Amino acid sequence: MRKSILILLAILAFDVWYRSHTFGPTVVDATGMRLWPAAVGPSEPLDCDEAIYAHMGRRILAGDVLYRDLTENKPPLGYWLYATPIAILGYNETAIRLFPIPYVLATIAIVWWIGVRLSGPLAGGLAAFLFAVLSTDPYLFGNGSNLEHLMNFFAIASLGLMIRGWERGGTWPFVLAGVTIGAATLVKQVAILPFGVYLAALVLRPMGSRWKSLGAISLGLLGTLGAAALVLVAQGAGVSAYDDIVRFGRAMATDLPPEPGAPSGWVRWLTGNADPQGALPWPFGKTAYLVWWAGGSWPAWVALFPCLAHVAFAPTTSATRRLLAAWTAATMAEVVLPGMYWPHYYLLATPGLALAMAITGADCLAGLRAKVRPSDLAGAGVVVLATLGTLYLQTRDYLLCPPQELTTRYKGGGQWVVLRELGRELDRRKVVFENPGLFVWGWQSPLFFYGRLDQASRHLFTDNLLRDYADKPHPLITPRVAEILEDLKAKRPPLIFVGYPPFPALRSFLIEGYLPSRLVPTGNGLGLWVAKDHYAAFENFDGPGTAGPLKALAGPAGGGPGPGR
Repeated sequence: MRKSILILLAILAFDVWYRSHTFGPTVVDATGMRLWPAAVGPSEPLDCDEAIYAHMGRRILAGDVLYRDLTENKPPLGYWLYATPIAILGYNETAIRLFPIPYVLATIAIVWWIGVRLSGPLAGGLAAFLFAVLSTDPYLFGNGSNLEHLMNFFAIASLGLMIRGWERGGTWPFVLAGVTIGAATLVKQVAILPFGVYLAALVLRPMGSRWKSLGAISLGLLGTLGAAALVLVAQGAGVSAYDDIVRFGRAMATDLPPEPGAPSGWVRWLTGNADPQGALPWPFGKTAYLVWWAGGSWPAWVALFPCLAHVAFAPTTSATRRLLAAWTAATMAEVVLPGMYWPHYYLLATPGLALAMAITGADCLAGLRAKVRPSDLAGAGVVVLATLGTLYLQTRDYLLCPPQELTTRYKGGGQWVVLRELGRELDRRKVVFENPGLFVWGWQSPLFFYGRLDQASRHLFTDNLLRDYADKPHPLITPRVAEILEDLKAKRPPLIFVGYPPFPALRSFLIEGYLPSRLVPTGNGLGLWVAKDHYAAFENFDGPGTAGPLKALAGPAGGGPGPGR
């Protein structure tokens, strides 16, 4: 066992180094130590999700309350946790890049423990290593600071506690399993799905105090959700939280039609999102808008289904192995249910994928030691080939790719590179305003982060529902649009960035008091708008540093997708 623990520690150290390639150039600049083969050029910029989460974390630390002062359609825990690196390390790129590492390391350790429990040290070590690689896959946005890393930690902890309670009995493992699945649900609502798997498993449990276990896990879940609700009510945000999380979250799932030309959900489950004209990414089509989410790890995903079948149905299976298989199927359903199919959603299945491959490989190798059978030989071959193929792709496409190029090659993120540049330019020029402020009608949230600017409304992010119904009657959107216009008229932010075509009332407001900036040459109302009374000072600013024209950013034509969320 000591050797297995040493292997785990080596994998954890490897993961810190491996993930840090994303911001390797920052480490090189700070220390002079070049520890990565392609740590050249700038570090990878924050994407729109990372930037808005960081902005919300800073606002929370400044005293703003979620849902009351900042709208969002997801539960609060992810944002509360996002404030921690900012409180400790400051409001900077490196703090956000470091944020997920402790959660990923803890997830690796739990994956290792489950692998050891279900199939021995070899499975534990292989599962930990595979998850370290898969969870950093840039095609899945895994090398960033997505909320899925938090969800994976809490969700795999709940599975580990379920296995612990199932094997050794007791009440507290099931209570804590409920607490951790509740914590995952408090990051994103869809994480509740494995709770149904747990309930079914406990009801069908052939021995033990099933009703006591059911009560314990339900108590843990409801207690966790209730505690978060009490905090929000105490902050005066109870009603607004219900509107945002329940009513608005449900409307996002039911009232939002697919993008024009998008294929059916069953096709998108495999291919990922199409571009606005309906073209699919390679190998299903040809578009520069997005790349295939499995492009960096497709050999492992091909191996998932035979390996999952082995875990669930092989003669050597057990109740806890079947629990793992059902849990993994639930995480795949978590990808489908929101109906949005963004690459980072697929991160939710990577712990189960790593464990299924590792258990299958360990079982087949153990079988081959006793007797060479075609089934064991085939199973071991599938795992070995899938592992080697994925390692090759990740080495080529991640470790040997300069960090800033990760976002442009695999994430459709050329716009995030330009948004970082523009945001820093806004930060440089905002001294010409007495009260700097910004309103963004779109997903260009990196402007808040890099520009060190606050949104002029509590509505921080223009999601697709708000975009599509801004000029149409909708019980939730119509009041929001009215509130946005009231905020704009009351605060008159000197800067407005329009990333989606402006609705008529916003267009009239812009024409009345703003002029389009030459910094971002766009048309049809899109681009950066500057208040007329400070336009000349802003446009002719001659302070420290230099700036030139920036390419167009507004909308998908600016180099990639809108909000992933």
